[in-house]
Amino acid sequence: MAWQTAPLIYGMDLFGCAAAAVAASTLAKRVGLDFIGAVMIASIGAIGGGTLRDLLINRHPLFWLHDLNYLYVIVGTAILVQIFYHHIESIFERPLRFFDAIGLGAFAVIGFQVAMSKNLAYPFVILMGVLTAVAGGIMRDIICNKLPLVLCREIYISCVIIGGLVYLGLTEWHFSPWLRDILTMLCVIILRLFAIRGDWQLPSLSITPKRK
Repeated sequence: MAWQTAPLIYGMDLFGCAAAAVAASTLAKRVGLDFIGAVMIASIGAIGGGTLRDLLINRHPLFWLHDLNYLYVIVGTAILVQIFYHHIESIFERPLRFFDAIGLGAFAVIGFQVAMSKNLAYPFVILMGVLTAVAGGIMRDIICNKLPLVLCREIYISCVIIGGLVYLGLTEWHFSPWLRDILTMLCVIILRLFAIRGDWQLPSLSITPKRK
């Protein structure tokens, strides 16, 4: 029996929202925001990238305006993080980066899939994946007066770009959509987690003047 891809994509989107909301709520707790502030930051981190993507490609109505499940997931996650914050910090070594990596993988696949459904050229498919995956996190970090993860030296956007190439390659090789989506998500998440663990960094480009 063939797998239905629509429920899988929807599930991945909610999964990504939950992970992004955990990361955002953790940051909100660290900087001393109250519950309302945590919900706002969680909302921006969870749906900010997808909202910007949909506005750019004229995709209406916005996904979260006609589906309250996104709101339930975000608010519920923010509440749980506020309550169990210290447990989360004790279980995960770097909760912000860990859950951000999970959201990165899920949102990247959603961005690729939405762009493909709009028949965009392949470079823009990857661009929409990057935008969906990182824009919410950038806004989250800026509001919390923190250097965005995307600007840190750790490999970040590169994970999404590589995931995009994997996604397009599996599409051209006619992989089952559900398998393609899962493999791509795992690729992005695993790359990002390895980058965090191994402190992988892109080399700096500079020209060293020749000494006389």
